[in-house]
Amino acid sequence: MSNSVSDRVSSFISHNNPLKSTSVHNELDRAAAWNYGPVSILAAFAGSHLILQHRLPKLFYGVDDNVYPRQDLHGDRAERHVATGKLTRAQLNRLRRWEAAHYNSVDHLPVFVGAVLSLQLAGVPNRLTNRVCAVYLAARAAYAGLYITVESEGLSWLRTLAWWTSNLTCIYAFVESAKRINHNVGTGTVAL
Repeated sequence: MSNSVSDRVSSFISHNNPLKSTSVHNELDRAAAWNYGPVSILAAFAGSHLILQHRLPKLFYGVDDNVYPRQDLHGDRAERHVATGKLTRAQLNRLRRWEAAHYNSVDHLPVFVGAVLSLQLAGVPNRLTNRVCAVYLAARAAYAGLYITVESEGLSWLRTLAWWTSNLTCIYAFVESAKRINHNVGTGTVAL
């Protein structure tokens, strides 16, 4: 009996598998060939300027000063937040790491934009651009998550690994772009 049930389930899945559909297969192939470079730049911008924006958690804790927002987590003001009980020391430290992750991501965004634009200008295959973008965005997401949450010295090296992964990914993009642009330079013809 169980054999017939498993056979029916297997048959149902086989006949109703959307991945076997020609139109779905064509759409997936087409989507895999798209160039996600510009969308990845938008995602990196959203991550650095919106998702990692540390003003929202400061508002949540009631410690955001719109007149001097960069001083909220530093100096006497930060110590007053702890002394008055608005923040615990652990919350203050986490907000400081969040702020640092935000600023680092903002600082790193132009490097990624340059890397993606160089890939676009060099005309590298979309799959390479997409791979570079996926690795970079995953590394930066890991970096931010680790920066905000990890307090241990040993585990903080994972953040460093994620940071270097994002840097090396951009360097790789620049090198690949340069190779493509300078292809056949000695013969008088260039890739562009």
